[in-house]
Amino acid sequence: MSAPQHPSEVLHLLQDLISIESHIQTSGCEERIGKYLADWFLARGIQAELQPVEGTRANVIARIRGGRGPTLMLNGHLDTVPAGNMQDAFVPRLVDNIVWGRGACDMKGAIAAMACALVDIQQAVQNGEFSMNGDLLFTGTVGEETGSIGVKAMVDGGVCADYAIVGEPTSLRVGIAHKGACFLRITLVGRGAHGSRPNEGVNAVSYASRLIQTLEGEYKTELSERKHPLLGTPTVSIGRISGGTQPNIVAERCFLDIDRRTLPGEGDPVGEVEALVASTLGSVAGLSFRVQEMEETAVVPHGPLGTQPEALLAQCAASVCQGLGLSGKPVGVTYWTDGGHLAASGLETVILGPGDIANAHGPNDQLPVSELETATQIYTRIARGMLSESPR
Repeated sequence: MSAPQHPSEVLHLLQDLISIESHIQTSGCEERIGKYLADWFLARGIQAELQPVEGTRANVIARIRGGRGPTLMLNGHLDTVPAGNMQDAFVPRLVDNIVWGRGACDMKGAIAAMACALVDIQQAVQNGEFSMNGDLLFTGTVGEETGSIGVKAMVDGGVCADYAIVGEPTSLRVGIAHKGACFLRITLVGRGAHGSRPNEGVNAVSYASRLIQTLEGEYKTELSERKHPLLGTPTVSIGRISGGTQPNIVAERCFLDIDRRTLPGEGDPVGEVEALVASTLGSVAGLSFRVQEMEETAVVPHGPLGTQPEALLAQCAASVCQGLGLSGKPVGVTYWTDGGHLAASGLETVILGPGDIANAHGPNDQLPVSELETATQIYTRIARGMLSESPR
């Protein structure tokens, strides 16, 4: 391992965060990293607390109070995916000014940058360099990789803000849109019979095949006609089919699990798919069906994000990025984020963080130190812009 070349606080913090395992397969999940971060803020004179979510798992809430103006939230999730096939995933390595380790990209780099931005703002206020009109809030949430229970608990617990930046990896581009995710289970129930007398039964698997043709044909065509300037078209994908019991029994039951990605402004995907199944199979005697959203996206609604490019936060973020020599052109991101839930709760939200999403979740989880340090500047400058006495 090469010697550290950037002995900055943000780099040290990122390395410490990587070394603390915080995934679903670790005892306590995010318990240790949450306590570490809360203590880190408190040691620097920043108000911080743990918000219980589930068992010992807790969100981290840190705040710098200002005047009576708006509240800007800097948000990131504390959990990562497990190590998978990444070697020494929880031993941070610095090689050629690139930090390697699980979560470097998704998204402990952004958490470190956001935390250090709070320190920068606090010091500027204490030194009289900046008069803050409003509150600056950091929220580190649990469970984003496994259903987003943390962001729901945070919102339900009354943690409020007017604006939110979610630090998912965007390569420091200003993300203003992403699709929603809706996982659906379609259950078909027919009538069993002996395999030698199939006409006496109603084969749920056979009718599922007819439904698949409709989903892959007519429905995909219909979805392709809906377009978003940054996200393209909504999608449907059949991820799993299961039915029947054995070859010599007419299949009485079959279910399909589908992934439906939605655009901002689309209607109810559950009702839409339910109507499609009814039009395709509703007249079949002896066959019934049910369409329901699966727990993975139902417990915490996984709606889309669609912030307008003219929104105050989007404009401020674009201006800050341009001022640092980066692109200010808004983009859409391909993945779902906790920002969808924040936006649905009334927060004007953008996605903006260091790292390339292509490196997330795999063996190449990495983050250039230059992006880490630039992200700290971006968050600090946006906070100044949004919370100044005369916001831009």
